[in-house]
Amino acid sequence: MALVYEARRESLAGVSPRVAIKLILPEFTDSDTFQELFINEARLGSSMHHQNLVQIQDFDQDGDRFFLVMEYVEGITLRRAISLCRRNRVHVPVGVIAEVGRQACDGLAYAHSAADESGEHLGLVHRDVKPSNLILNPQGVIKIVDFGISKGFRLVEKRGTVKGTWGYMAPEQANGQGVGPATDVFGLGTVLYEMASKQPLFPDKNPDTVKRLLADDYPVRMVAQLDPSYRVLVEPLTRALERSARNRYPDAAEFARALSALLPDPISARDEVVRFYGGVDALHKGLPVPEGTLANESSIGSLADTNASSIQGVARPDSDDDSAPLLWMFAVLGGVTLLGAVAAVAAMLWFLPPTGVPTVPVQVAPPSLGDVVVTPPPAPEPIRAVDEPAGPAGVGAPGEQLPPPIAERTAPERLPPPTSIPVRAETVPSPPSVPIRVGPSPEPSVVAEPSVVAEPPVERVVVVRRAPEPEPVVEAVEPTVEATVVDTPEPVATGPGFLTIGARQPAEVYIDGRYIRQVPLVRRELTSGSHLITIQALDGRKKVFEVDLDAGEELRKVWDFDRSEWRP
Repeated sequence: MALVYEARRESLAGVSPRVAIKLILPEFTDSDTFQELFINEARLGSSMHHQNLVQIQDFDQDGDRFFLVMEYVEGITLRRAISLCRRNRVHVPVGVIAEVGRQACDGLAYAHSAADESGEHLGLVHRDVKPSNLILNPQGVIKIVDFGISKGFRLVEKRGTVKGTWGYMAPEQANGQGVGPATDVFGLGTVLYEMASKQPLFPDKNPDTVKRLLADDYPVRMVAQLDPSYRVLVEPLTRALERSARNRYPDAAEFARALSALLPDPISARDEVVRFYGGVDALHKGLPVPEGTLANESSIGSLADTNASSIQGVARPDSDDDSAPLLWMFAVLGGVTLLGAVAAVAAMLWFLPPTGVPTVPVQVAPPSLGDVVVTPPPAPEPIRAVDEPAGPAGVGAPGEQLPPPIAERTAPERLPPPTSIPVRAETVPSPPSVPIRVGPSPEPSVVAEPSVVAEPPVERVVVVRRAPEPEPVVEAVEPTVEATVVDTPEPVATGPGFLTIGARQPAEVYIDGRYIRQVPLVRRELTSGSHLITIQALDGRKKVFEVDLDAGEELRKVWDFDRSEWRP
């Protein structure tokens, strides 16, 4: 309804501060309605003084045209900032969104509680919170403008009057019902959602379409689909965009507290907004973007981790910290350890027995336990311990497969003398201990069993027991077979599932007979398994159904009582 010009206020000694002058458009000069709105804006604006509200400095008339003299705000509107980020594929940090929302909440909370000079509460509601009415200045401060259509106790309107911008109006505002502070909370929620998604919440501004989507809990469902890097914003935005004003934050101050919980501290939050402004302003003026001010969407995954750390006030270590000397020390120690291992292997090879003596890896039984028999895990093929070179203990051959089923295995055989020893890995009987002399040294013999190349540790179980009687039978080996892990079962997912319930009509949700809340119910965490869900409309109609949630599963359902069917 007006135009805004940049101007200079002439004063003494050449002092001429910049101001903004707002004039009614010529075609609306003779409209009593627009003149009344203009005068209302001047009256309300001149009575409010807050850092997040644009100040009204003067109100006058030139001929038949009214004009407002306002504080000049150097900066860009959020509408322009979002457009620049979308076209340049720039990521808006979570901290910037939270701080912008917190400051806007501060300004709205002040306006909602404003009083006139006599102390009478004005009962103001802005009713037109949208990106073009929020200006960000170079100091990282948000300014709310245009209280022209604000609602107050002194402004008498016809019942059912709808004022505002379609796509940013709360359901009660769009339906011509009573408005309050929660109405502005909804409008600010749509702005913060647009900053995160870089798209308007309602792509179609047709009034009928917007009303239908508002009644269908469309805003809450869209918030649940935000990029994972904005997951910390889902809960506060969901509550701010509730269909029922009773389920939203009761006022802007409560919304500000929820957003403040996402910020590390006021100084860091303001600094992040200032950096963001510097990058967006450079895009706006076509200048090179300063390094470290903006991040592209391609790095959104790493930014999610960065935001999570900054939100909790955790400092991330730099790459050029004091840990470099420690890394060098560990590298040197690792090299020394590797050389020692090579030397040990060379010494073992030097003392191996001659070629005529069978090369059998041994496992020495502790003297306190006596003779010990190691029952190896299953193996796909018999392995000879002599004719083939021995590999590292505990490492399977490349490409080896799982062992055949137990039913296809042959009965265990008695071990022949230790010359060429075929061993069945799945059922090795417990033979009498065979003394094996290690190397040419005349030292006393040690009792050991031939080792078998095992499968990877995650798929084997080694049972250690005392050797049974010298004459084992097949039945005596059965416990070993039962104790052997044939296959590793697939891991079973554990944890809760998530349920989102909506309805085309106002309704209440009950889970397992217990009242939860009115629709929409968003990402309700439930234990995995079956649950009985009841959706009861306010007129008494019910929809009862059962859901079977798996761990980690997210189930979404919207019921239409009028059509008696599930809707997408």
